[in-house]
Amino acid sequence: MSRIRSFLKSDDAIAVTEYGLLIALIAIMLVAAVTVFGSRISSWFTAKTNQITSV
Repeated sequence: MSRIRSFLKSDDAIAVTEYGLLIALIAIMLVAAVTVFGSRISSWFTAKTNQITSV
C-alpha cells in the first residue's frame, strides 16, 4: 500500500495521468471525426474505386 501512495505522490503518476487524458482526448476526436465524415469518406473511396476499375 505504501508503494501505491509513494507512486501517486511522485511525478511519474502525474505524467501517466496526463498521457492517459491525452490518449482519451485523441480517441474521442477520432470517433467524432469518423462519425461526422464517415459516409463522405466512404463515398469518396467508392468513387475512386469505380474510376480505377473503369480504366
